Amino acid sequence: MAWRYVHKEPTMMEKSSAGREEYHFGNCIIRSDTRELLRDGVAQKIERRSFDLILYLLKLEGRVASKDELLEHVWGNHFVSESVIAQSIMKVRKAMGITGKEPGPIKTIHRVGYRLASEVRKAIHPLGEATAQRPSPRVLWLPTECPLPGADLSWVRYGLMSVAIHVLQAQGLPTVSASEAIRLYDAIEPPNPVWEDQAQTRKESGLPTVHTRMTACGHAFRLEWRMQIGDAQLGNHCEGPAPAELALRAAQQVALQIRLRAGLQPVQGQGDAPGERVARLVELAVSLDQVDCAVPLMFGCAERPDCPWPVRAELLWVLAQREDPSTEALAQALVRAAQDAQEPAREGWARLCLALFHLLQRRIEMAVEHAMAGVSLVHRVTPHPSHAQALLLASQVLAQTGKTDEAMVFYREADSIAGPVRSTALVCRFKLVQCEFHHLGMAHAPTGDAHAEALEASRLLGMTPMGAWVRIFCGLQACARGGFDACRNHLEAAVRAADHAGSPLVRLHARLQLGTFLARCGDQSGLDACVAGMARNGDGQTPLDLAVWRWLRARQLHLQGDATAALPLAEQAMAELSDLTLWWPEDHWLFVLQVALVANSRGTALAIVQRLQARLERGGQPLRQCTALAAQGMIDYAQGHTDKALAQFEQTRRLGRDTVMANILLFGHTWLNLVDGRNPSLGHLAPAGQWVECTLEGRYLRSMLINKPYWALAKQRAPARVGTATEMMSHEVADAQGIRGGHYATHLPMPV
Repeated sequence: MAWRYVHKEPTMMEKSSAGREEYHFGNCIIRSDTRELLRDGVAQKIERRSFDLILYLLKLEGRVASKDELLEHVWGNHFVSESVIAQSIMKVRKAMGITGKEPGPIKTIHRVGYRLASEVRKAIHPLGEATAQRPSPRVLWLPTECPLPGADLSWVRYGLMSVAIHVLQAQGLPTVSASEAIRLYDAIEPPNPVWEDQAQTRKESGLPTVHTRMTACGHAFRLEWRMQIGDAQLGNHCEGPAPAELALRAAQQVALQIRLRAGLQPVQGQGDAPGERVARLVELAVSLDQVDCAVPLMFGCAERPDCPWPVRAELLWVLAQREDPSTEALAQALVRAAQDAQEPAREGWARLCLALFHLLQRRIEMAVEHAMAGVSLVHRVTPHPSHAQALLLASQVLAQTGKTDEAMVFYREADSIAGPVRSTALVCRFKLVQCEFHHLGMAHAPTGDAHAEALEASRLLGMTPMGAWVRIFCGLQACARGGFDACRNHLEAAVRAADHAGSPLVRLHARLQLGTFLARCGDQSGLDACVAGMARNGDGQTPLDLAVWRWLRARQLHLQGDATAALPLAEQAMAELSDLTLWWPEDHWLFVLQVALVANSRGTALAIVQRLQARLERGGQPLRQCTALAAQGMIDYAQGHTDKALAQFEQTRRLGRDTVMANILLFGHTWLNLVDGRNPSLGHLAPAGQWVECTLEGRYLRSMLINKPYWALAKQRAPARVGTATEMMSHEVADAQGIRGGHYATHLPMPV
């Protein structure tokens, strides 16, 4: 695949004209202001890049656009291949309902590019004209299925429907009355409906129809909702102890989705300015942690002079997380506007978003510079509504760049400013930062079980980006505690939530963690499916995407036994990710070192150890000390100095306590005790939990300990002396699922 890097000054593809542009062809309409593609009047789901592509072709008015031109103007300064154009064209055609050989209005010019057919008609309307006239459809909220026994829950069937209808009406949406909904229920629902098969068995009402079901979830309840709106099927769930609160939250989620598809409808009793309506809708999306859904709407509003500041601020934050090339241009524009208006808090937020963007682009020094400048600006004013969020963002950026002391100071300041009364989304954000600090091994991190608290806070949000992040951290914690079954469940749930939420950053991180876990378990087919999932979701277009792909590909090759091919990919991923501590945990260093030893590349192995020593001199955090000592111990063992390696590993056990490193180092330490003649038993591996059963190295070491007396006697030696680092005894009886034990004469059996 031919990858290229196209450089140009970042621009916003989504600039709008003085009026709302509509493009008509067949049964489809494209609206430039709300960034909608409607088929038969129903908005279709379409990715942002695909919409950018069709909008760019529309503006050319029939002229042919070459592939190079499309890569430059649509994808900007991303790493991309020409194949992404064809993939985006395919997605656009799918959204238009074109599934056969007929290409529709998009014509392919062989070996040149693409153009739009001449039958496309363009219309321009004053802003707000059509959206104000287009009525929202009535929403049909059906009675709640509640298979739970108990007379005290009998009110749920119709009571939650009433709560939801009230919320929808407060959001300005017309609804079918409760009495009419009950009458329609028997006509729409089949007898004894099966929730999973409703889409195939139910009749359609012709209205946006919401189906709900409440089930038990531990000591709480789980409310699932599904909505059929045109050809689209949407859904989510929320969990909590109060059924009425769940219905309120579900109704807000439904209202957000319908309002985003219906355009900017005025809400009775509220201001009628389009900018204010966008701001309130974005505020609702933020409270539900579904701001990604509102990105097209925010783009349509961003270029208007009356666009409210909260809309611009949220748009900039989302763009920074997506590494969008428009981030820098928008941030600089907001900085200039804030300086002209003498509003340092807004300038500070813009610089903090810019810091996040530079961090993900691996411009570490620039990220730190902008983060510190942003905090300094925020501190110039008295605390304001977004003060805590700004300091939280600063603490996250600085923690990932190694500025852990400063990060902790800003976190505590944000915690004191936020106060005791916080929204669900803000509570979840604070708990997420605590989880990040824990996994970064930061000293003086907030106490308490942040993972359990974060999981509890995220249940009300459902399948959203923060819900996915929480699941990732819970999975990593389960792995550190030796619970591989729980780890797999959490990480697979994180991938599902990330795919549902559509946030590229958390989707990439979820697959990174799941792929690494599957590689550690030796699950080749699972790892292959995880990497394939990246391609299906269009990942691979940013530098961070490519770095993660290289890492997982190196894992694939190593699992296949090709360490020589895996090493250069692992080295490149290390160079690209090692400054992003959340994306490059300490055990990743040990994996690259182990691959170098297996590939017999001693020069690379020594270079890694030297790099770790140099990093340790810049900051002596406990986990960094642990990694440097373990790496030196691995080198000592490979050189035949078992006693030196054992001394190094005995120091690491204390430093790596309560982290994934603890279990990895436990295996190396146990093996060194074994070859040094200290006669360890299976009891030494007990703290590792499922690491012993679920990893190849764990099964191998366990079998060695079980069979130790037999192969020791075969060599006529006492069980206490079973071998050395340079002369391994024959122990075929101890082979575990194809592992060649002789390999461990040069590298320690550690499940990295």
